[in-house]
Amino acid sequence: MIKKLFLLIGVYFLFIPTPTLANSCLDSLKSSNPTCQQSYSYDVLVMYFKDADNKEHKVHAKRVRQKSTGALVHVDYDFVSNCTNDCSSLDAKTSDILWAFRTAYMENKLYQKVIYKCDPTVEVCCDETGCTEIYDVDKPLDESSSSLEEIYNDHQFIQKRGSKNKDGDLIDKYIGRADGVTNIIDKIMRNSSNGQQVKQEMGEATAQPLQFHIFNSVSGATKICAVSGPDCNEIAGSGTVSNNMASFNLYHDKGDRFNRNLRNFLEGIYQDGREMTCSQSTSCSSDGKNCTINMTCRKY
Repeated sequence: MIKKLFLLIGVYFLFIPTPTLANSCLDSLKSSNPTCQQSYSYDVLVMYFKDADNKEHKVHAKRVRQKSTGALVHVDYDFVSNCTNDCSSLDAKTSDILWAFRTAYMENKLYQKVIYKCDPTVEVCCDETGCTEIYDVDKPLDESSSSLEEIYNDHQFIQKRGSKNKDGDLIDKYIGRADGVTNIIDKIMRNSSNGQQVKQEMGEATAQPLQFHIFNSVSGATKICAVSGPDCNEIAGSGTVSNNMASFNLYHDKGDRFNRNLRNFLEGIYQDGREMTCSQSTSCSSDGKNCTINMTCRKY
């Protein structure tokens, strides 16, 4: 049975060393707050990385930037990973994934998936009808044989490194480490010697220590649990997931903030990550003891 393991790790980067979120606008949940929007910009960078077995993993980096300087001041991470073997120990699997992320970061192997667009000035561009010659914008066409030979040789050199991709293909593109990580996590990455240490250090830097795991069985039934330390406590309710839809009816007594984080996590996985259209309703009693999430997502 193949299981999919989804991880949510909220990591906060603060200006001062404190275990709580001193500036509420650094919380990605505040992205629609008009007051926060005056000073900060919010976006999500989807990054990919591979582990030692060349298996691909995905992480949603929910970034907060200071508008006045453009500096990256805060990031939340949602890790989405496949668990195909040894899935019994969630704690060990989490450490493996975080160590793979750390390795990819240190080796500059984080990448995006982007739509390829051929540049005819530097490479041969091909489509279903054939390939074009390189359009050289730097050298005017000269009728002399030496100039023609020079242009031909340049084109031959560039053609050898021409892309095999066609416009519209989805390709991997490496990105800079600073695009998704700030100085605090950079130090954690550089000073860690194993996955457990990465997990512990990142846990100490977070204001939202809860992690969510989703297990999809081959029958389509889905279970979600919230992890604190070595324990994974199943969230009551039901869930069903297929290639074209996802449906959740969940309830718990962990409060409104937990409810919003869980809702945003599910939307990030299915609405943003799998391009489904989602409708949802959430509610919490005033004491936070009766909270619900009802969500349906479909791919049309």
